[in-house]
Amino acid sequence: MATLEKIRSKAAMLVVVIGIALLAFIIGDFLNSGQSFFMMNQNKVATVNGTAIGVEEYQERVNARTEQMQAMYQQNGMSMPDGMSATIQMEVYDQMVSEKLMTEELEAVGIAVSDAELQDMLTGNNIHPEIVRSFTDPQTGIFDRQALDNYLSVIFNPEENGYTEPAQLEQIAMQRQAWLDMEEQIRQARAYEKFMNLLNAAVMPNKVDAEMAFAAQTKSVDVAYAVQPYMSVADSTVEVSKSDLQAEYNKLKARYETPEVRTIRYIAVDVVPSADDYAKVEEKINMVQAQFATSDDVATVVDNNSDVPYEDVFVAVSSMPADMKNFVETAKVGDATEPAFANDAYTMYRLMDAKTAPDTVTVSLVSFAMGDTRIDSVYNVLAAGTAMDALGADVNVTKEFAVTEGMYNNLGRQFVNDVFAAGNGYFKTESFGGVQHIAKVVKRSAPVAKAKVATMTIGVAPSVDTETNLYNALSSYVAKYNNAQQFVDSAYVAGYTIMPADCQATQASVPGMKNSRQIVHWAFNAKKGEISEIFEVDDRYVVAVVEKIVKEGYRPMEDMETMLTSAARRTKKAAVITEQLAAVTPATLEAYATAMNASVDTAKFVSMASLSVAGLGYEPAVVGVASGLEAGVVSAPVVGNRGVYVLQVVNENPVSRPYNEDAEMSRLQQQYTGAANQFLEVLKEKADIENTLVRFF
Repeated sequence: MATLEKIRSKAAMLVVVIGIALLAFIIGDFLNSGQSFFMMNQNKVATVNGTAIGVEEYQERVNARTEQMQAMYQQNGMSMPDGMSATIQMEVYDQMVSEKLMTEELEAVGIAVSDAELQDMLTGNNIHPEIVRSFTDPQTGIFDRQALDNYLSVIFNPEENGYTEPAQLEQIAMQRQAWLDMEEQIRQARAYEKFMNLLNAAVMPNKVDAEMAFAAQTKSVDVAYAVQPYMSVADSTVEVSKSDLQAEYNKLKARYETPEVRTIRYIAVDVVPSADDYAKVEEKINMVQAQFATSDDVATVVDNNSDVPYEDVFVAVSSMPADMKNFVETAKVGDATEPAFANDAYTMYRLMDAKTAPDTVTVSLVSFAMGDTRIDSVYNVLAAGTAMDALGADVNVTKEFAVTEGMYNNLGRQFVNDVFAAGNGYFKTESFGGVQHIAKVVKRSAPVAKAKVATMTIGVAPSVDTETNLYNALSSYVAKYNNAQQFVDSAYVAGYTIMPADCQATQASVPGMKNSRQIVHWAFNAKKGEISEIFEVDDRYVVAVVEKIVKEGYRPMEDMETMLTSAARRTKKAAVITEQLAAVTPATLEAYATAMNASVDTAKFVSMASLSVAGLGYEPAVVGVASGLEAGVVSAPVVGNRGVYVLQVVNENPVSRPYNEDAEMSRLQQQYTGAANQFLEVLKEKADIENTLVRFF
């Protein structure tokens, strides 16, 4: 009982304690969820009209696009350039923003592409041109529907088609994803096409448009004019106040809306060979010269010393570089050249062999993936007299494939050697990747002079010591002059050149410096006056400082002061001249010219087709007034770009061609269609787009 009473006496305290605990739990949960919300809000590369584009979604698209580009370069025997990554990032960003904007518009007007419509474009009666192109027989130019069906069967049902190896399935999975990506692209393209058709139909010109456009193109007048230039009024007589500058700024600032700009100043050090690097390479080429010219194992000598490996291949003399060709045409087998220096490299040639033989052998091929067991049975069928054309549609036949000896890097030495050694019958061979072939020679080119040449190439490149010295020197400079002012002011004395650049967050690189997205990324995450780390950009070391930050909005008034002062002074001078001319009586052109202390001149063929006037330049106000002025009437003073004008139409030029309504309507429709194609850019201008990509990339 005493215990119960004790509990009761502490009840109020327990309520308070429990309440505090609950409050702490709730606050903790709120803070955790708030942190999640904050992280979610931060983990986005853009927000388009309130819809976020997440970092993960964006990165997936970048990775997919990167894989596509890498595959494309690999197919052409190249590697993707380093700077391509930043370009891909920008392209994917623009594409995703455009997709968000267009999706909103398509939903608003109810445009969609049904599954049935998409399927018709993929495999039906109205197949998309890109698919048709991919499955068209290059020999006949005819679309091969069976090849398309076979392809789809394989990528969606690989096991049922005999593909069970992990490597095969991985390759097929990539092909399947590529097809699915293409499906989505085709769906989007079709939806956009529908939208553009709707938009173009909504901006059709009418007859009044056509008549007015024709008049603007054909009507012209000859104008007599007098002008009093602004320079006739001394600058000292016109006072420009701050309020005048503000007034001009308010009129002009809409033209100078700008995204956020980071102005940087940077030092770029070219990483180039030193004198010691040149001397060492010269010493090396001289050391290997005799060995290269006399060794029985020249391939090993080349592979151990040359920047380019030995190529054991015959090449047509006519296709050789000029210096190699000149040597081969006069050399005997075994002869070698002296080292020649050009383009920062020493080169020597040695003639290993020569012959006269076909440069190209064209073969017909039946190809089988690695592990395909049908090759022997197909070979027996062909050897028995069956034509390749009679083989089933599930067999991959290439009717003509031209091979040169220089293609062994792409096809494999065994394949090339087998082709050039082949007789007239069928033979089996294999190319890179384990691809098996049954081949037969179709034709051989005419015999030409061919030669096998060993090439020793040793280029002069910056050594590790040279790179280290250049890096350390720049690093020491930054350590010594570690504030923005010192960094800029001390560069010249230290032997460096300071370069300026204005960067925007959407740029793939610093203007004038390729492959430098990393510097743009740094600049937009740095503070004013902050000095960067040393970046490696291609063959340069670069260090930068943020000199100025201009926030998104209108260009600051102080940055436009010179232009605004000129514009304000011109406005005031125009008012002074116009006021003086108001007193002119009688109001004849000659009287105005006398008041202006000017002569009367004439401009011919003034037309709304051009806002420039012969002899005067860009004067839209003059063109506009002259085009609407009746003949013989003297205009009121016209404020132009060069001065104040008074005009009089002295001649109306006859129309040089008859009015053709159909032709004019067609011309206008082309213009309107071109304008409609700018719709996406208009959407971007009007949209609320927050670009935060530079936080991450």
